[in-house]
Amino acid sequence: MTDNLTPAARLKQHFSFRVINQVRQVIDLWRQLPAQQWSAERMMDFTLAVEKLVRFAQRFEAARHEKLARQLLSTLAHIAVGHSPDSAQLESLNQTIIALSKTALRHTDDKTADTLIPEKKPVYIALSNTDHALTMAEQMQYFGLRPELQRTAHDFAQALERRHPAAVVLDLDFAGTGLGLELAQSLQGSRENPLPVLFTYRDTPPSLEQRLATLRNGGLGIYEEMDVQSVISHLENLLDSSPEVPFKILIIDDSRAQATHTANVLNKAGMVTQVANDPLLVLDVLSGFTPDLILMDMYMPGCNGMELAKVIRQQREYINLPIIYLSGEEDRERQLAAMAEGGDDFLTKPVDPGHLLTTLRNRVSRARQLQNLIACDSLTGLLNHTHLLGALQDAMRTNSDVPISFVMVDIDHFKQVNDRHGHPVGDLVIRNLSLFLRQSLRKSDPIGRYGGEEFAIILLDATAQQARQIMDDIRLNFANLIHDGQSLKVTFSCGVAEWSGQSISELVAASDQALYCAKRNGRNQVQLAGEGE
Repeated sequence: MTDNLTPAARLKQHFSFRVINQVRQVIDLWRQLPAQQWSAERMMDFTLAVEKLVRFAQRFEAARHEKLARQLLSTLAHIAVGHSPDSAQLESLNQTIIALSKTALRHTDDKTADTLIPEKKPVYIALSNTDHALTMAEQMQYFGLRPELQRTAHDFAQALERRHPAAVVLDLDFAGTGLGLELAQSLQGSRENPLPVLFTYRDTPPSLEQRLATLRNGGLGIYEEMDVQSVISHLENLLDSSPEVPFKILIIDDSRAQATHTANVLNKAGMVTQVANDPLLVLDVLSGFTPDLILMDMYMPGCNGMELAKVIRQQREYINLPIIYLSGEEDRERQLAAMAEGGDDFLTKPVDPGHLLTTLRNRVSRARQLQNLIACDSLTGLLNHTHLLGALQDAMRTNSDVPISFVMVDIDHFKQVNDRHGHPVGDLVIRNLSLFLRQSLRKSDPIGRYGGEEFAIILLDATAQQARQIMDDIRLNFANLIHDGQSLKVTFSCGVAEWSGQSISELVAASDQALYCAKRNGRNQVQLAGEGE
């Protein structure tokens, strides 16, 4: 396909590669900054990378990339050398970085030369069974991964000398019984940052001793060799380079000096903070800031920490919001009493910054995991029906200036799959489609399980015609997936409706009607609302 391009198109494609690669370089450097304590040297590297992105974007005429890069430079210009950004600057930088990450489009978004994506690092596959290795490699390609087969330990060693992979899928018995573990041990050697390895086994599940050995040699999981989709799902999560939404911490302390010191420590770690010196104003602050965690002093004028925690817990929306006391109180009985009144932990001043940051990260990470479980379907990990419609409402409110398409997806002849192959295989098909949609679409496009074998997708900045093309590409690729490890292939049908100011229920109904038309017209196709009715 590239050989048929004109010289001008080839040059345009070359610079599109450079722009997207530079976007990824900027994002990678951004993610490293908090760990480097925003050192002057690392901030300079980041600034130079953003300036380079501006130059590439100008030459390529990538207006959106140039605009976002200039926004970054504008904020960076107000951060003194050797200083970390304050919360307002962090918020601005984070929002721009997240917007920039959404410009690194997936391969299904557009097939024109200006949006082609450079290849990712490969995933090395080293399995004893060549047929299984070929099946795994074929399936990985449909999910946008880049597998490379290693047939012998010698081939594996040579490949590592040429290029380090993004990850390794390794048979415990590759090249001989138990030799996969020995290969992993030599692979990791004295690496400061071990390569991620997913181990596989063929017949007998590994013992606890073997599991410990894999863990000590970079192993992140152990899977039955033919459980290809679980391996791919783990790789998808592992290799996701999307920037994380920063932790938001509300600091409640009547001491301005103490609150400012704490905020500075958290800002350096990349956390966004807001300070409330008056505890009586906290409910107003909460509604506007929506924190991931509250860090609160015990003793304050007008209202002590225990009383305030009880008031906060009375608000239904804050029942699961982590509250940590940070106080000079050293009496253990009073600490326990405070935790019994709605607190989750107690840190005594002065607290070591490392201890403080580790405690906050653990609490917020677990709270987000809990929230994710609440919002997502247990089988697929996609948004559930209620939260998908909530995401659609948010998209309508915040993206009124761009087209939005709503897509309904239904697996064809799903009852026959359950009847002929059993419900476990039916569940596998559902999980495979959810993973395929996540891998094929942009991270900014909400995906949900609408119910049973039905899914729904919100495609932002996509007209109905663009949505049709995107979903048609996904449909064609998904039809090639093998679901039971041998022969089962499945198709799906789609209905697409573009938002034109109608209500949520009207938009969903239009998409659902289009899906019905696709089913009525023979299935395995994408139908637009208003066509064929």
